[in-house]
Amino acid sequence: MQARDVQCRLKRNMEVVILVAAVLGVIFYSGFPAGTWPYFLVLLALQVYLQGVSVNIDERTVISLGTAAVLPTIYLTGATPAMLASVILGISDGVRSKKDWRRTAFNSAQLALSSLGGALTFRYLGGLSESIGLWQIAVATVAIMVYITLNIALVCRIGAVWKGVSWWTQFRTVIMRGIYSSLSSGFIGIIFTFFVKGFGFWGLAAFSLLLVNLSGLLKAAAEISAERALRQELEKELVIDEMTGAYNCRFLNNWLSRPSDEKISLLFLDIDDFSVFNNTYGHAEGDKVLQQLVETISANVREGDHVIRYGGDEFVVFLQDMDSAGARQVAERIVQSLAALDSPTWKEPITVSIGIAAKPEQTTDKRELLLFADHAMYLAKDAGKNTIRMWSGSKSSA
Repeated sequence: MQARDVQCRLKRNMEVVILVAAVLGVIFYSGFPAGTWPYFLVLLALQVYLQGVSVNIDERTVISLGTAAVLPTIYLTGATPAMLASVILGISDGVRSKKDWRRTAFNSAQLALSSLGGALTFRYLGGLSESIGLWQIAVATVAIMVYITLNIALVCRIGAVWKGVSWWTQFRTVIMRGIYSSLSSGFIGIIFTFFVKGFGFWGLAAFSLLLVNLSGLLKAAAEISAERALRQELEKELVIDEMTGAYNCRFLNNWLSRPSDEKISLLFLDIDDFSVFNNTYGHAEGDKVLQQLVETISANVREGDHVIRYGGDEFVVFLQDMDSAGARQVAERIVQSLAALDSPTWKEPITVSIGIAAKPEQTTDKRELLLFADHAMYLAKDAGKNTIRMWSGSKSSA
């Protein structure tokens, strides 16, 4: 029943906007000024084209240069042609996006009302005189701001009904998210208008070609950015251990193959008696232990540090820009956090043996650094497990 009520309210709101647009279109009918048809057709074609090449920056943000052609249309042809162009634009979008007739009619009416608001503002503020000054820029700016605000306000009315929130809440959300794109496009439209004012039809044609090329560049840049983001995501998936969420050996090998002079400490961890735990409680519980270990380590290191699953129940931790003393403190926190873990399934505490090596304290070679941390871990095992050992020269220290 509630969903049906929302649908009814949506329909009523759409129908009201459509009716208001039709009535106001008749009241403020101004006809087509003589000789403006060529301008109207060029600007209409430009708006339809720019609408079709809008750029999706992310799931919520869309950049379109379509608004850039609104103010020139108002300036050159007046209110009625601008409304007609908006109606055609709404129909074009409805056909392209396969929207139902009511949504298509609403979009057309919403754009037409926004164009009428901008045109009336432009007219009553005096339009553009022969000379271009601050007042002329202010008139153009106010007119395009009225267009943008009405456009967003009408869309937000429908969005608010659909989401069950207040209009003001929806308006604030949308205006904060999309105002920069709209204002940027509107500002280009102001420049476009003054360009046409100075150079006439050929100025219109030249600036239209500029916008077509600029929209193509924006679309290409967005596609490249999306492809790069996808590639980075795929590359990240290749270096992530699916079961624990830690990095895998591919990540470690990539790090080893890159020369660097970074200051870094490594922790090499091995779960004590993990094979006995698996035999007692099963591998499913063992997997949970591995996951909890990674979570525990991650909670005790910084955001820029890395946890790597070296293999089986062995893990390596990169502690960036940290000396061996700092690494020792991190290792102690990890051991204490593991001791505090509680599970209804297993009674024995989960313990680890940890080896520590630091660069450049013990070595400047990355592979040696990993080897030293590994050796220190085995010395921790020999010392009785649940122990930390730090590599020092040819032996480890407690």
